[in-house]
Amino acid sequence: MPLIKKKFKLGLDIGSSFIKVCLPKRGGRPLVARAASPEGAISKGLLQQPEEVRNVLNQLIQQQNLLNSPVVATLPASTLVLRHIQIPLLKEKETAEAVEWEARRVLPFAVEEAQVDWLRQGTTVTDEGETQDILLVAVRDNIVQQYVEAIKDSGLHLVALDIAPLALGRWLLKGSQVTSLIIDLGAETTQLHFFDKSRLVFSRSISIGGISATQSIVNIEQVSFLEAETLKLRGNYKGESLDSWLSELGREIQRSLEYFRSNFRQGIDEEKFDQVLLTGGASSTRGVEKLIEDITGRAPGYAE
Repeated sequence: MPLIKKKFKLGLDIGSSFIKVCLPKRGGRPLVARAASPEGAISKGLLQQPEEVRNVLNQLIQQQNLLNSPVVATLPASTLVLRHIQIPLLKEKETAEAVEWEARRVLPFAVEEAQVDWLRQGTTVTDEGETQDILLVAVRDNIVQQYVEAIKDSGLHLVALDIAPLALGRWLLKGSQVTSLIIDLGAETTQLHFFDKSRLVFSRSISIGGISATQSIVNIEQVSFLEAETLKLRGNYKGESLDSWLSELGREIQRSLEYFRSNFRQGIDEEKFDQVLLTGGASSTRGVEKLIEDITGRAPGYAE
């Protein structure tokens, strides 16, 4: 089953807070049907309780009359290993063989234990000749199997598994001619995706998200988790309640930017990104927008 897919009927995102199905609508914005994820069933992209996930998804698709509909599901960045490699300019068959050889060298697990796919992102001319820029994508077989079984058993027809960074890029950066940073603040993790035009250059996952923000409010204000979540969503909490959370988030984002600038700036002339986009449920948390602007030097926009 391919890991990189561009065209699809329905879109499925299985997150630790919500399970969402995107229903494209002709002549308008797509509709999104959602259901709360079972507590503890999904952790950092891993399906800890696949049967619970399947049951909730089955209820959702029955409510929307979507049984047997073709669907593409996204694998979150936290489950993936992404590597950028360069190989000589070769014919298609030789390129595939060279990519497999490089995969065996750079991946932290055996290729026999994983699903591996790759995307040619362009060419680079050096003194030694012309090389191909390859984005290598790998995910362990057991993770893929969990997703495949949960989705198929729910009553959907799984067409392909897509990868979240590329899916976000296609959605937000179609036809882009500028450099972009997409910051996806989820419930458990924050994903940073660095793009040159529509080409994914680098991704990093940070183990900080909306849940840890809520827990900070719990600790400071001595309220229940549910009460703290309500306060966070309304922005009605003490100013210092999220100081430590914002500080930690800022440090990790700054570290990611420094690593990117040290290792992936080739061919990108500007020090600042042309645009910074925020997405994810925790992106609207009070203080996040100013934090991102202070670190990146760009006022962020929000994905629509």
